[in-house]
Amino acid sequence: MLRALFLIALVGSPSLAWAQATTLNLTAGSSISVSATLDTPVGSDSDSDSSPVTGQITIELDSYGNPTAITLHNFAIVVTQTLDLDFDYGFFGSVSTDVTGATANYGSEDPAGPVGVALDSTFYFPAILTDLAGTGTATGNILFVGSINETFNLADFSPFETDFAGSVGVSGDTVTLSGSIEFSGSGEVQTGVTMSISGTLIVNASGPAPEDCPADWNGDGNLDFFDVQGFLGAFSAGDQQADFVDDDQFNFFDVQTFLAAFSAGCP
Repeated sequence: MLRALFLIALVGSPSLAWAQATTLNLTAGSSISVSATLDTPVGSDSDSDSSPVTGQITIELDSYGNPTAITLHNFAIVVTQTLDLDFDYGFFGSVSTDVTGATANYGSEDPAGPVGVALDSTFYFPAILTDLAGTGTATGNILFVGSINETFNLADFSPFETDFAGSVGVSGDTVTLSGSIEFSGSGEVQTGVTMSISGTLIVNASGPAPEDCPADWNGDGNLDFFDVQGFLGAFSAGDQQADFVDDDQFNFFDVQTFLAAFSAGCP
Protein backbone atom coordinates (compact mmCIF):
# COMPACT_ATOMS: atom_id res chain seq x y z
CA MET A 1 0.00 0.00 0.00
CA LEU A 2 2.76 2.45 0.92
CA ARG A 3 4.62 1.67 -2.29
CA ALA A 4 1.47 2.44 -4.27
CA LEU A 5 1.09 5.78 -2.49
CA PHE A 6 4.64 6.71 -3.38
CA LEU A 7 4.16 5.79 -7.02
CA ILE A 8 1.02 7.92 -7.20
CA ALA A 9 2.83 10.84 -5.60
CA LEU A 10 5.65 10.57 -8.11
CA VAL A 11 3.58 10.47 -11.31
CA GLY A 12 4.54 13.51 -13.38
CA SER A 13 7.14 14.67 -10.89
CA PRO A 14 10.41 15.69 -12.62
CA SER A 15 13.87 15.08 -11.26
CA LEU A 16 14.92 18.19 -9.33
CA ALA A 17 18.55 19.19 -8.91
CA TRP A 18 19.11 20.90 -5.57
CA ALA A 19 22.89 21.08 -5.08
CA GLN A 20 23.86 24.56 -3.93
CA ALA A 21 26.86 26.77 -4.46
CA THR A 22 29.23 27.44 -1.59
CA THR A 23 31.75 30.25 -1.12
CA LEU A 24 35.23 29.27 0.04
CA ASN A 25 37.77 31.61 1.63
CA LEU A 26 41.37 31.57 0.48
CA THR A 27 43.70 30.25 3.14
CA ALA A 28 47.43 30.38 3.94
CA GLY A 29 49.62 29.34 1.07
CA SER A 30 47.57 31.13 -1.58
CA SER A 31 49.86 33.29 -3.66
CA ILE A 32 50.58 34.93 -6.99
CA SER A 33 53.83 34.87 -8.94
CA VAL A 34 54.31 37.25 -11.86
CA SER A 35 56.93 37.45 -14.59
CA ALA A 36 57.07 40.50 -16.86
CA THR A 37 59.03 41.51 -19.94
CA LEU A 38 59.39 45.17 -20.89
CA ASP A 39 60.02 45.69 -24.61
CA THR A 40 61.65 49.00 -25.62
CA PRO A 41 63.45 50.37 -28.69
CA VAL A 42 66.79 49.45 -27.06
CA GLY A 43 65.87 45.87 -26.19
CA SER A 44 63.94 43.74 -23.74
CA ASP A 45 64.44 42.82 -20.11
CA SER A 46 62.50 40.64 -17.67
CA ASP A 47 61.86 40.50 -13.94
CA SER A 48 59.56 38.66 -11.54
CA ASP A 49 57.95 39.04 -8.12
CA SER A 50 55.39 37.31 -5.91
CA SER A 51 52.91 38.06 -3.15
CA PRO A 52 50.39 36.34 -0.86
CA VAL A 53 46.76 36.72 -1.93
CA THR A 54 43.39 36.72 -0.17
CA GLY A 55 39.86 36.43 -1.47
CA GLN A 56 37.04 34.02 -2.19
CA ILE A 57 36.00 31.44 -4.75
CA THR A 58 32.43 30.22 -5.26
CA ILE A 59 31.86 26.70 -6.55
CA GLU A 60 29.05 24.17 -6.75
CA LEU A 61 29.43 20.42 -6.41
CA ASP A 62 26.84 18.00 -7.76
CA SER A 63 27.04 16.14 -4.46
CA TYR A 64 28.64 17.17 -1.19
CA GLY A 65 28.89 13.54 -0.19
CA ASN A 66 30.71 12.12 -3.21
CA PRO A 67 31.28 14.87 -5.81
CA THR A 68 31.62 13.86 -9.45
CA ALA A 69 31.20 17.32 -11.05
CA ILE A 70 32.13 20.90 -10.19
CA THR A 71 30.82 24.26 -11.45
CA LEU A 72 32.73 27.53 -11.06
CA HIS A 73 30.50 30.50 -10.23
CA ASN A 74 32.94 33.23 -9.27
CA PHE A 75 36.28 34.16 -7.83
CA ALA A 76 37.67 37.44 -6.48
CA ILE A 77 41.34 37.48 -5.53
CA VAL A 78 43.30 40.38 -4.00
CA VAL A 79 47.09 40.72 -4.11
CA THR A 80 48.11 41.89 -0.64
CA GLN A 81 51.57 43.28 -1.40
CA THR A 82 53.03 45.64 -3.99
CA LEU A 83 54.65 43.89 -6.93
CA ASP A 84 58.06 45.39 -7.77
CA LEU A 85 59.48 44.82 -11.25
CA ASP A 86 62.77 46.37 -12.35
CA PHE A 87 64.17 46.39 -15.88
CA ASP A 88 67.82 47.20 -16.62
CA TYR A 89 69.18 48.01 -20.08
CA GLY A 90 72.69 48.87 -18.95
CA PHE A 91 74.13 51.95 -20.67
CA PHE A 92 70.78 52.54 -22.40
CA GLY A 93 68.80 53.10 -19.20
CA SER A 94 66.44 51.41 -16.75
CA VAL A 95 62.79 51.35 -15.71
CA SER A 96 61.20 50.50 -12.35
CA THR A 97 57.54 49.53 -12.05
CA ASP A 98 55.32 49.09 -8.99
CA VAL A 99 51.90 47.44 -9.17
CA THR A 100 49.48 48.17 -6.30
CA GLY A 101 45.91 47.13 -5.56
CA ALA A 102 46.11 44.23 -8.00
CA THR A 103 43.12 41.90 -8.27
CA ALA A 104 42.08 38.95 -10.40
CA ASN A 105 38.36 38.32 -10.89
CA TYR A 106 36.15 35.89 -12.75
CA GLY A 107 35.31 37.61 -16.02
CA SER A 108 31.92 36.13 -16.95
CA GLU A 109 28.37 36.50 -15.67
CA ASP A 110 27.70 32.84 -16.51
CA PRO A 111 29.05 29.89 -14.51
CA ALA A 112 31.77 27.72 -16.02
CA GLY A 113 31.12 24.00 -16.25
CA PRO A 114 30.17 21.69 -14.85
CA VAL A 115 33.30 19.66 -15.48
CA GLY A 116 34.05 16.25 -14.07
CA VAL A 117 35.72 15.51 -10.75
CA ALA A 118 37.91 12.44 -11.24
CA LEU A 119 38.28 9.57 -8.78
CA ASP A 120 41.46 11.20 -7.47
CA SER A 121 39.44 14.41 -6.77
CA THR A 122 41.07 16.41 -9.58
CA PHE A 123 39.27 18.71 -12.03
CA TYR A 124 40.18 20.88 -15.01
CA PHE A 125 38.47 23.99 -16.38
CA PRO A 126 39.70 25.17 -19.79
CA ALA A 127 39.45 28.77 -21.00
CA ILE A 128 38.25 30.54 -17.83
CA LEU A 129 37.69 34.24 -18.54
CA THR A 130 39.75 36.34 -16.11
CA ASP A 131 39.93 40.09 -15.49
CA LEU A 132 42.90 41.87 -13.95
CA ALA A 133 42.65 45.21 -12.18
CA GLY A 134 45.05 47.48 -10.33
CA THR A 135 47.36 50.40 -10.92
CA GLY A 136 50.96 50.33 -12.06
CA THR A 137 53.57 53.08 -12.20
CA ALA A 138 56.62 53.05 -14.44
CA THR A 139 59.52 55.45 -13.90
CA GLY A 140 62.93 55.66 -15.51
CA ASN A 141 64.85 56.83 -18.54
CA ILE A 142 65.66 54.98 -21.77
CA LEU A 143 67.75 56.10 -24.71
CA PHE A 144 65.59 57.00 -27.74
CA VAL A 145 62.52 57.04 -25.49
CA GLY A 146 63.48 59.64 -22.92
CA SER A 147 62.09 60.07 -19.45
CA ILE A 148 59.34 57.64 -18.43
CA ASN A 149 56.88 58.61 -15.71
CA GLU A 150 53.68 56.77 -16.53
CA THR A 151 50.69 55.25 -14.76
CA PHE A 152 49.01 52.23 -16.33
CA ASN A 153 45.95 50.13 -15.56
CA LEU A 154 46.13 46.34 -15.35
CA ALA A 155 42.65 46.21 -16.87
CA ASP A 156 44.34 47.07 -20.17
CA PHE A 157 46.01 43.64 -20.01
CA SER A 158 42.71 41.72 -19.83
CA PRO A 159 40.29 40.03 -20.16
CA PHE A 160 41.95 36.81 -21.17
CA GLU A 161 41.22 33.09 -21.06
CA THR A 162 43.15 30.85 -18.72
CA ASP A 163 43.17 27.27 -17.49
CA PHE A 164 42.15 26.34 -13.95
CA ALA A 165 43.23 22.92 -12.67
CA GLY A 166 43.01 21.59 -9.14
CA SER A 167 41.42 19.20 -6.70
CA VAL A 168 38.37 19.39 -4.46
CA GLY A 169 37.12 17.33 -1.54
CA VAL A 170 34.61 17.26 1.29
CA SER A 171 35.37 16.15 4.83
CA GLY A 172 32.44 16.31 7.20
CA ASP A 173 30.86 19.70 6.64
CA THR A 174 33.99 21.35 5.18
CA VAL A 175 34.81 21.76 1.50
CA THR A 176 38.47 22.20 0.56
CA LEU A 177 39.89 23.19 -2.81
CA SER A 178 43.38 23.69 -4.15
CA GLY A 179 44.46 24.61 -7.64
CA SER A 180 46.37 26.89 -9.94
CA ILE A 181 45.25 29.50 -12.45
CA GLU A 182 47.72 30.39 -15.21
CA PHE A 183 47.41 33.83 -16.80
CA SER A 184 49.12 36.04 -19.38
CA GLY A 185 48.50 39.33 -21.15
CA SER A 186 50.19 42.38 -22.62
CA GLY A 187 49.66 46.13 -22.82
CA GLU A 188 51.35 49.40 -23.70
CA VAL A 189 53.02 51.36 -20.91
CA GLN A 190 53.63 54.31 -23.20
CA THR A 191 54.22 54.77 -26.92
CA GLY A 192 56.99 52.43 -28.00
CA VAL A 193 57.17 50.60 -24.67
CA THR A 194 55.06 47.48 -24.06
CA MET A 195 54.87 45.05 -21.18
CA SER A 196 54.00 41.36 -21.37
CA ILE A 197 53.04 39.60 -18.15
CA SER A 198 52.44 35.98 -17.21
CA GLY A 199 52.03 34.23 -13.94
CA THR A 200 50.35 31.71 -11.71
CA LEU A 201 47.76 32.04 -8.99
CA ILE A 202 48.05 29.32 -6.36
CA VAL A 203 44.67 28.88 -4.68
CA ASN A 204 44.05 27.08 -1.38
CA ALA A 205 40.54 27.55 -0.04
CA SER A 206 38.03 26.07 2.38
CA GLY A 207 34.47 26.73 3.45
CA PRO A 208 31.22 25.15 4.64
CA ALA A 209 29.32 22.52 2.74
CA PRO A 210 25.68 23.55 2.17
CA GLU A 211 23.06 22.27 4.58
CA ASP A 212 22.07 18.65 4.10
CA CYS A 213 18.81 17.78 2.36
CA PRO A 214 17.19 14.80 4.14
CA ALA A 215 14.87 14.08 1.21
CA ASP A 216 17.89 13.53 -1.06
CA TRP A 217 18.10 10.02 0.32
CA ASN A 218 21.01 8.81 -1.82
CA GLY A 219 22.91 12.13 -1.65
CA ASP A 220 23.36 12.55 -5.40
CA GLY A 221 22.18 16.17 -5.52
CA ASN A 222 18.84 15.33 -7.17
CA LEU A 223 15.35 14.64 -5.87
CA ASP A 224 13.89 11.80 -7.92
CA PHE A 225 12.40 8.31 -7.86
CA PHE A 226 15.63 6.77 -6.62
CA ASP A 227 15.39 8.72 -3.36
CA VAL A 228 11.87 7.40 -2.82
CA GLN A 229 12.96 3.89 -3.73
CA GLY A 230 15.85 4.11 -1.28
CA PHE A 231 13.61 5.36 1.53
CA LEU A 232 11.06 2.61 0.88
CA GLY A 233 13.76 -0.02 1.02
CA ALA A 234 15.10 1.33 4.30
CA PHE A 235 11.57 1.67 5.74
CA SER A 236 10.67 -1.90 4.81
CA ALA A 237 13.92 -3.18 6.32
CA GLY A 238 13.37 -1.27 9.56
CA ASP A 239 16.53 0.79 9.01
CA GLN A 240 16.86 3.37 11.78
CA GLN A 241 17.50 6.08 9.15
CA ALA A 242 13.94 5.61 7.91
CA ASP A 243 12.57 6.68 11.31
CA PHE A 244 12.07 10.09 9.73
CA VAL A 245 10.32 11.68 12.72
CA ASP A 246 12.86 10.15 15.14
CA ASP A 247 10.32 8.64 17.55
CA ASP A 248 11.74 5.08 17.54
CA GLN A 249 8.75 3.81 15.57
CA PHE A 250 8.17 2.92 11.92
CA ASN A 251 4.73 4.04 10.86
CA PHE A 252 2.72 6.25 8.53
CA PHE A 253 4.07 9.44 10.11
CA ASP A 254 7.58 8.64 8.85
CA VAL A 255 6.19 8.20 5.35
CA GLN A 256 4.10 11.36 5.60
CA THR A 257 7.07 13.43 6.81
CA PHE A 258 9.37 12.09 4.11
CA LEU A 259 6.78 12.82 1.42
CA ALA A 260 6.35 16.37 2.74
CA ALA A 261 10.11 16.94 2.68
CA PHE A 262 10.35 15.47 -0.81
CA SER A 263 7.51 17.68 -2.07
CA ALA A 264 8.97 20.81 -0.45
CA GLY A 265 12.31 20.31 -2.16
CA CYS A 266 15.65 21.32 -0.72
CA PRO A 267 17.05 24.68 0.37
